Amino acid sequence: MKAIQFNATIPRYAIGLAGQKFSSSILWNGMSCTSLVDVPEPALPNDEWVKIKTRYGGICGTDTGTIHLHTSPYLSPWSSFPFTFGHENFGTVAEVGARAGDFKIGERVVVEPMLSCKPRGFKELCRFCARGETNLCERLREGALAPGIATGFCRDTSGSWSEQYLAHSAQVFRVPDNVSDENAVLVEPFGIGLHAALQFPPRDDQTVLIMGAGIIGLLTLAALRQTGSKANIWVVARYPFQADAARKLGATEIIDGKRDYSTEIAKRTGGKMLKPIIGKRVLSGGGVDVTYECVGSDDSIDDTLRLTRSRGRVVVVGVPGIPKTVDWTPLFAKELDVVGAYNSNHAEPYRGEKRGAFDIALELMQNGLDLAWLVTHKFKLGDYAHAFELLEKRGESKAIKAVFEF
Repeated sequence: MKAIQFNATIPRYAIGLAGQKFSSSILWNGMSCTSLVDVPEPALPNDEWVKIKTRYGGICGTDTGTIHLHTSPYLSPWSSFPFTFGHENFGTVAEVGARAGDFKIGERVVVEPMLSCKPRGFKELCRFCARGETNLCERLREGALAPGIATGFCRDTSGSWSEQYLAHSAQVFRVPDNVSDENAVLVEPFGIGLHAALQFPPRDDQTVLIMGAGIIGLLTLAALRQTGSKANIWVVARYPFQADAARKLGATEIIDGKRDYSTEIAKRTGGKMLKPIIGKRVLSGGGVDVTYECVGSDDSIDDTLRLTRSRGRVVVVGVPGIPKTVDWTPLFAKELDVVGAYNSNHAEPYRGEKRGAFDIALELMQNGLDLAWLVTHKFKLGDYAHAFELLEKRGESKAIKAVFEF
């Protein structure tokens, strides 16, 4: 079967870093780390696993960042190569192990991708998995599987950028009949928004800034509203189609990301921008109470620190990489509370109890939440080069969420 894989070697990495200055296509044409290859069908590691036939494989910013060699090598020890991309997923059950529960062939399912203690075969869970905090599992290099944070980053599990992928029964969630395929493929990224919103909720009397109106920014906004937040939520959006989506999902105000939004936010919050001897302007007074940073770029992180009020909170939701031009002085000078919201887990505080983000997402969708319209582009796997080129030009393509369809 065909699969898009990432195979990190030093020569391939070096070719990609040098060659992309002339053409991005070198990153996925087989010369660098990413390529379309023929692979055998994956086999169940043991009888607690299921095989899934892919319907949709979501294209995540983490995936494109990896392809473009922008992501930090920090997490590379918790990956195994070559891996097949695709942690955002939706499909139907194709094979069920004898001890994998009562899943039926053809059932519609999504897979929670984290390869924590249970998928790795541990009966005694690590301290985090025992609390349901599977996103912080301490055994991502141990047990029955090769190293890998998640499906889509482990050579043993395949991923949804192929015709089939594997999951331990503990990872598999049935999709209700009234939840569309397009909603189902958004369960994983919506779970990330739910984790940020539920672990670090703003008060209803606070002003919230969401930096970025890509899919993670929009789904964080959706999660805040769906979990009951009445906060004043401003969203920085670069393009009109992103602004329209943010309004539909409940943004109070849209801040134009292509204009001088720092001055606008300063005025709105009673502050003003000051010019230092050199460098970017800094905020004096004012500032928003809570910022959800959903981009991960140097400029976005730097502006987030500058625009959050003294003793305010910054929630880092976008994958940050290695910031090279971020001035961390505001963190110190304003005593900011900076926290990370990493993936999702089974211990989200929701309506007085601890629940899994996937359970919450599927329940909200079953009860009428429709996010399917955010899936704006679908590609066959063989059209991967066109997909990657299109996603580099979001302003022209108006892409919010793109997926591979099978």
